[in-house]
Amino acid sequence: MKKINESFICINCKKEIPLASKTCRNHCPYCFVSLHVDWDIPWDRNTTCHGKMYPREYFIANWNMKILFECEKCHKQHRNKRAKDDEVENLDKFISLYKKSLL
Repeated sequence: MKKINESFICINCKKEIPLASKTCRNHCPYCFVSLHVDWDIPWDRNTTCHGKMYPREYFIANWNMKILFECEKCHKQHRNKRAKDDEVENLDKFISLYKKSLL
């Protein structure tokens, strides 16, 4: 399966999101919202759901920050490694803000 790495406009904050280095980006590094485009494998772009994905929580595993995302539409969850340019200092604020979107 071919990895698809593409730039995009954030569906939430409308900022232009550049290509990721060394990986395939699927969330906004500013507001942490993404579009549900992957199903079984991060980067497969194999779902038709297309709901908004919001960060639920984060944790450190093997010295890497991982962020758990949940789809507001189908409630599928998946984890992603944080990208080097993610503005993680704002992540707690956004997780609290988005909780109501996932009820």
